[in-house]
Amino acid sequence: MGIVFRQSAKTSIIVFIGSVLGAVIIWLSTKYIEDKHQFGFVQNLTNNAVTLSQVLLFGLNSTLAVYIQRFINNDRKRKLLLTICFAIPAILSVFAIGLYYLLRSWVIGHFQLADEQYVKRYYDLLPVYVLLFLYQVLLEQYLGSQMKVAMAAFMREVLLRFINIALLLLYGFQMISFHYFVSGMVLMYIVPVAIFLLLSMKTKAFGFSLSKDGFTKAEYTDIIHFSWYHFLLTMALMLMFTMDMLLLPFYDRDGFGALAVYRVAVFFISFLQLPSKALIPASLTVLAKAFAEEDLKKAKDIFIRSSINILIPSLAMALIICCNIQNAVFVIKNGYGEIVPVFLILIIGTLFNIATGMNDQVLSIAKYYKLNFYLSLFLIVVLFLSLKFFVPIYGLYGAAWSTTLTLILFNIAKFIFVWKKLDMQPFSKSTVLVLVAAVPALIAGYYFPHFFDQAHHVYVRTFADASLRSIAILVVYFLMLLWLKPSKDLVEYIASIRKNKRLY
Repeated sequence: MGIVFRQSAKTSIIVFIGSVLGAVIIWLSTKYIEDKHQFGFVQNLTNNAVTLSQVLLFGLNSTLAVYIQRFINNDRKRKLLLTICFAIPAILSVFAIGLYYLLRSWVIGHFQLADEQYVKRYYDLLPVYVLLFLYQVLLEQYLGSQMKVAMAAFMREVLLRFINIALLLLYGFQMISFHYFVSGMVLMYIVPVAIFLLLSMKTKAFGFSLSKDGFTKAEYTDIIHFSWYHFLLTMALMLMFTMDMLLLPFYDRDGFGALAVYRVAVFFISFLQLPSKALIPASLTVLAKAFAEEDLKKAKDIFIRSSINILIPSLAMALIICCNIQNAVFVIKNGYGEIVPVFLILIIGTLFNIATGMNDQVLSIAKYYKLNFYLSLFLIVVLFLSLKFFVPIYGLYGAAWSTTLTLILFNIAKFIFVWKKLDMQPFSKSTVLVLVAAVPALIAGYYFPHFFDQAHHVYVRTFADASLRSIAILVVYFLMLLWLKPSKDLVEYIASIRKNKRLY
């Protein structure tokens, strides 16, 4: 876990910078895009692009991550694998785009009347967005397999967000119209795709081959089965985590306006997932190697240690956001007060999902992905029916509770299966110690006094209050972790900082 933790530490810094930039983007968006329906449309366009790109990937991003480790010493098979993973999505995209234009009237008719104007005007942008996002994911997955996680994360978390901020400022100062802002939001993905491609071409493992006899018939069958079930599984998981935002514009009377508020709440939830983004890609590579070498003892050790290492910073994020959510609402204003209850509902399911560790990755690598898919498929039906029934009645809160309860049921089922089948489970004495460390930190943040009058100098005073409150939380939490020592990797990492005088 040493290289994993160092690589993840480097990635964590990049992801944290990206999260700060993401907060700036949300603030600028709510400040300059005053019409919630416009902001909601932009978010809906992105949600649709992400979802459709996963459909066209056909599970091949997961295939690339796992099988490239099996063919690491076979140049011909590795290059043929890359050819398959990059060519099939392109072929599928041709058919998908044709179907998309054939169903134009049907697609537009599903939106609220007030929102149809935006869907009609920017209908042509979605295929471009999907293609760019699709190949960004594939190239990023390849770079991750070559332990280039930090560089890929920098492009995604920092560079793209700087471009996004630039576009928002240009729009806010009326230097570009909303039309050019939306177009720029899509076309900016050309930058990471081009850079990822150049970085990939510089690695020794990158290349393509058209050799049909590169794989045996059994290997082709295995790859097809793996990709097919991972496609179904990825779609199931994607829908489970995004169905609320995809369906909210259809079932809530306020359409894109409701989505704008819900998306801000989901953004704050995304902060809790930052440690997972930093740790899981590097851990997945090592975990896949351990399973490929049939070293179950090592795989179990990686699973347990990664679960604790993800939980520690995730709880820190949860404490900071919960204690500062009112500060965020005060800065955003513009009718976004509903994000507080929506956030508090969503955080329950998110923390439960994080606490159960890398169950999805283990099920995929250990070839139990079929179970994961069938379980996901059942719960997607439950989630869809819940959203269809509760959103028209309870609006945002109906969407939040439907998502949270479904997520809890999903993770309970996965936890039990992995525990029984592989004798692997993320909870231990260390889990309890992390929770114990979080309690005094929560008390310190919640009861930290308000020194500033928010009636004057709103941004400066609110930022100062949030900074001091967050520092109090982190100091108490860090001291408790040093005392309780729930993570061996954290102890070793701190010792290496003291010795080498550097973060990684």
